[in-house]
Amino acid sequence: MEWDIDYNTSSAELIYSEYGRNVQELLQKANEVADDDERQAYVERVITLMLQMQPSVKQQENYEERLWKHAFRIAGGELNVKVPDGIDAAPDPEGAHPEPLPYPDTSSRMLHYGKNVLALIDEGKKMEDGPERDLLTYTAAYYMKIALSDWRDGKFYNEEMIRKDLYELSDKVLVLPPNAKIGEPSSNQPSQDSGLRRKKKKKKSGGNNNNRSSSRSSSNNNRSSSRNRRRR
Repeated sequence: MEWDIDYNTSSAELIYSEYGRNVQELLQKANEVADDDERQAYVERVITLMLQMQPSVKQQENYEERLWKHAFRIAGGELNVKVPDGIDAAPDPEGAHPEPLPYPDTSSRMLHYGKNVLALIDEGKKMEDGPERDLLTYTAAYYMKIALSDWRDGKFYNEEMIRKDLYELSDKVLVLPPNAKIGEPSSNQPSQDSGLRRKKKKKKSGGNNNNRSSSRSSSNNNRSSSRNRRRR
């Protein structure tokens, strides 16, 4: 006995999987409808169904044009229907992709110093040798010390390591003199750590415990006095 069962693995590949196989088959059979008005209403109902299946598409600009483009693409590029005014239903060419978004460069070294410090060092590399670049070099080392103290949670750090990192990050341009002392961050210096501060637990005052113990002792005394009266 043979079973006539259609499996998705043996069917044609879905062009847009978010609409499902039923929508794809409906659109690919749309041109088989003989009457023009019935065919127009048929395709419009399928596009309404596509919108119901993907309601989030309304948040995009020109979502109606997007749906019509998808419908034409699913149907094979041609539908004998009238497209609403102002809509270009010609499907996008295959293989066309939008331009990639510019993601931040994660290949930079020593990102724990922060983007602002790295940008400051890049500006220092463009400056000519002189007092202004020396001031920028000291400023960069100072903020590197702040970032390093935050990153290490206030644990031991070596200023020589900061000098070396500054020298390497600036491509051997910014050099902090060996006799220059990197300043200590003040207590009111804003931290670069964006973590939430820990909430201090409030200590329970002992007054409530004393009141509870006194109330318990008074209640016990009242009970004992009432018992003595009954015995009498």
